[in-house]
Amino acid sequence: MDFGQGLAVADETIFTKTGRRLGQVERAVLAGCWQEQTYEEIADQTGYSLSYINRTVAPKLWQTLSYALEERVTKKNFRFCLERHWRNHQAPDAHPDTNPSSPTSAPELAPKLAIESSPATPPPALDWGDALDVSFFYGRTSELQTLENWIVQDRCRLVGILGLGGMGKTSLSIKLAQTVQGDFEIIIWRTVRNAPHLTTLLADLIPLLSRQQTTQASLSQFLELLRQSRCLLVLDNLETLLDAQAAGQFRPGYEDYGELLRLVGETPHPSCLVVTSRERPTEISVLAGTEAAVRLWQLEGSWDVAQALFAAKNLKGTIPEQQELGHRYSYCPLMLKIIATSIQDLFNGEIAAFLATEALFFNGVRRLLDQQFQRLSPLEQTVMYELAIGREGLGLEALLEMGLTPLPKRKLLETLEALTTRCLIEKQTQGYTQQPVVMEYVTDVLVEQVTAELLTGELNLFLTHALLQASRKDYIRTTQARLILQPIAANLQAQFPTPASLNQ
Repeated sequence: MDFGQGLAVADETIFTKTGRRLGQVERAVLAGCWQEQTYEEIADQTGYSLSYINRTVAPKLWQTLSYALEERVTKKNFRFCLERHWRNHQAPDAHPDTNPSSPTSAPELAPKLAIESSPATPPPALDWGDALDVSFFYGRTSELQTLENWIVQDRCRLVGILGLGGMGKTSLSIKLAQTVQGDFEIIIWRTVRNAPHLTTLLADLIPLLSRQQTTQASLSQFLELLRQSRCLLVLDNLETLLDAQAAGQFRPGYEDYGELLRLVGETPHPSCLVVTSRERPTEISVLAGTEAAVRLWQLEGSWDVAQALFAAKNLKGTIPEQQELGHRYSYCPLMLKIIATSIQDLFNGEIAAFLATEALFFNGVRRLLDQQFQRLSPLEQTVMYELAIGREGLGLEALLEMGLTPLPKRKLLETLEALTTRCLIEKQTQGYTQQPVVMEYVTDVLVEQVTAELLTGELNLFLTHALLQASRKDYIRTTQARLILQPIAANLQAQFPTPASLNQ
């Protein structure tokens, strides 16, 4: 019995018992097990995750075969079970025991159950839009496994992947969709970075979801299609639809996206919507929970990804040097990719030489952070400056005392919530703080702004922020002097090179 016959027997028997055909990933598992491959080898060969193969697909496959063949089927005995079933269901005259004089062997007289003759379950309909090529995808194993479990096992209806710009949300969303595609009938990946109105997006999606059966672009039709088939829809760059002046709220003219998220999260259906964003939409915040059908994943930097990038760029440095470089940029993949290119071009690939300069920002990294900082309200920027000056986690009372201009507690709480929604600050045991690269960026902006104010005489930040704080610990004051006051002094000396001009 060859694999084609065995696969056809399995497919036909399951169809007879359950009314469904073997799926694409189930066929891949049978093919690998027929060749005595491990689940890990099957996962590597097919591109599916190991956990999806050995925790979801394989157990369900052996359970289904056990039901169809009416005996216990496992990875070790499935070939024997299929062959016995195949022989038991041949015509009597085809069996060598009943007609020993026949010159033709039983397998040759058996029905030709070639794989091509059995109409398999069609593979999922895929539309990747402008998705990137993620052939070289490193790390993120635990993130992928958790997200996969949420979607495949827990049947989440709405999943948000949040994080700073450059953390790898887009690549992760594409890899995630590829990993779980065997569990869906339709998969669509779209970016909304060009801010299409919802009616435009639905006009694109609904013909695909309905397999060209309808073009009615409405939310009700969209939800009905999510009920009819198991669909995976990924919307990337959702932050472009959010209002810069109201954290978590959609821009004027895009409020119906909030209704879309609410309906997808609250309405029962077998499908899943995954969104990526630098900021957290309020609708997801309200519905999300650890046991709910709506979940949120905060994507952080990755040491594994950093190591892979350093190797790909042929950077030279010890593990501590690599870790120091990664820490400076919060292990953000895109920032490290930009910096790695600069290190290769300017420092001959030597990490230590770059670290010795204490330079932090190059054009690409600066632009990436500028995009998010410029979206902040003046009050949000004020709190970001205070956190950067404070240098370590600050509690609510400490923040209230820091500013030279008193801030009402309610306003401060609203601002902290908004900055958390924008993924720019994080809450730790010692209080609110910023990721290293964000803190250094905000410090850099503060130094530039205060320098400009002193040069023009139009004082603002200089009057509202204490750049050196007498109430703080000695090492914090030393750091404030070194990272804030000294750079401002150096900038002024550069503008006025002689003592006389500087004094004036």
